[in-house]
Amino acid sequence: MIIRPMDGPFGAVAEDVDLAADQSEATMRALIAALHEHQILAIPGQSLSNDLYVAFGRHWGTPLNFFIDSHRRDDHPEMIRIANAAATPERYRDGAMHWHSDSSYEEVPASVTMLYGVEAPEQGGETLIASTVQAYDALDEAMKARLDGLTGLHCLGGSPPLPGEKIPFNPESTAANGIRKHPLVMRHPVTGRRALFPSGTLFGFEGMDRDEGRELVAQLRAHVTRPEFVTSYKVGVGDIFLWDNFQVLHSATPIDYSDEPGKRRLLYRISTKGIPALCEAAA
Repeated sequence: MIIRPMDGPFGAVAEDVDLAADQSEATMRALIAALHEHQILAIPGQSLSNDLYVAFGRHWGTPLNFFIDSHRRDDHPEMIRIANAAATPERYRDGAMHWHSDSSYEEVPASVTMLYGVEAPEQGGETLIASTVQAYDALDEAMKARLDGLTGLHCLGGSPPLPGEKIPFNPESTAANGIRKHPLVMRHPVTGRRALFPSGTLFGFEGMDRDEGRELVAQLRAHVTRPEFVTSYKVGVGDIFLWDNFQVLHSATPIDYSDEPGKRRLLYRISTKGIPALCEAAA
């Protein structure tokens, strides 16, 4: 296996690995370490059955059940279908086109998210990634002191949108999940690195005036998504692309909803909670 830096301010690519034949402890330890170090990780050239993909996902934690039943595969509910069929209802289009960390509206946020490419359009479909670690490190000491210890308030559809964002709001899902509290400054459960956690569900802070809180949310989300903290990756056929939700935010980009050849996209997402069992064993 070769781990090389990805083009951009952060990220890595793992080459010369065949996950259909090798998900050994040594291989998984190397991949886990690469993701924790580089924040995002691409593993191209894979050909996995659904069973093997789910087995790979389970190395990273406990797969979560997505709250929209129709997006899950019946035979493998850990796998979340991401597609751009022309028949996709309007309410489900571009639902990830905002800066967020997965499942931040839940009591336990997602730790790792991965996408497996089955079909990829010739144009469009990139995922943008912003480093919340680099954004935190770039703050001055006075701002770090102000932010450390703040508790963020989260709910689906809660954040003030940045220009161009489409933050989804579903009243039933929002009511069902309610308001959750997460530290604004996250300490990575494995590495201990500090990072901001201004997901697209953050709308204020415990003990802070509403307007002051929303102003700070908007300020932080604009800071994290500055160009020097952002990279882009397009998932191709056979790619597995992973990100560490404790270290990054991500956003989809616009895509055509079409069944035409060369325009179709089909990805399968798995998101996990908790830390990898190999990290628990090491601890």
